[in-house]
Amino acid sequence: GQRPYVVSNHPWKMEEINDYLCKYKGYVFAVGMTTAEHIDSLQSFEIRERDVFLVTYPKSGTIWAQNIIALIFELDDTDETIYENNLEKMPWLEYPEGHSDYVSRPSPRLFASHLTPALMPRGLKGKKAKIVYVARNPKDNVVSYFHFCHAWTSLETPKIGGSSWFDHIREWHTHRDEYSILFLTYEDMVMDLRSAVVKISQFLGRDLSEAMLTHIIEKATFKNMKKDPKANYEFLPEDLLQKGKFLRKGIIGDWKNSFTVAQNEMFDQVYQEKMKDIPFKFIWNIN
Repeated sequence: GQRPYVVSNHPWKMEEINDYLCKYKGYVFAVGMTTAEHIDSLQSFEIRERDVFLVTYPKSGTIWAQNIIALIFELDDTDETIYENNLEKMPWLEYPEGHSDYVSRPSPRLFASHLTPALMPRGLKGKKAKIVYVARNPKDNVVSYFHFCHAWTSLETPKIGGSSWFDHIREWHTHRDEYSILFLTYEDMVMDLRSAVVKISQFLGRDLSEAMLTHIIEKATFKNMKKDPKANYEFLPEDLLQKGKFLRKGIIGDWKNSFTVAQNEMFDQVYQEKMKDIPFKFIWNIN
């Protein structure tokens, strides 16, 4: 049946796409996890000096980067900032379910988001807070998303949340001068995790000792993350996700196992056309 908060064309309401996705201001959200009111309220969300935002397009290594940032700030932990898992420690800005304490959280506050610049808090443009943006080569991204949609039990057809990959990266890259933002790629993290951790920690103004750096790298390897109950998202309810699918392979070039030659050629054509003026260089595979 029609959900009470989903009424088309009302300025405050989400437009229902199907049973599990709804649209608001050009962006697709999971049904029942946020409201138009909450998304609108983010515009005036008060930004603090030490806030950190991780921004990604879905399935671009979000959980991995989230884990790295959480580990970097582990030293600051006091009794009131020790959270059960990374979702609690670094909640989703757009999905406030169970995390209504955003305002009362002590600094530094950590947030994750898949939103585009237009929907993010306007206060971020004051450059007080830091944004880490992680992008993934779109061929692997689309394959990962496809597998994720099979894991996310309510997404039986590949209609997806968010915006288009091209729009997301273009908007953040075009508006980069308005923010204090670090761009990284998932591939950078796979190829040289140490450099990526150093880059992130320096950008966030954290001076890590050699021992701390080694500790973070050890805990942030894909293999160890899959076993880490704080980081592997297996604490999500069984009915929401078939177990163990949030972290799949974590490799570069997996798209080759899924793309046909024709699909690859078509993708390359679209990519060239849409990305010709964006200087992002992706690693497509490891030979």
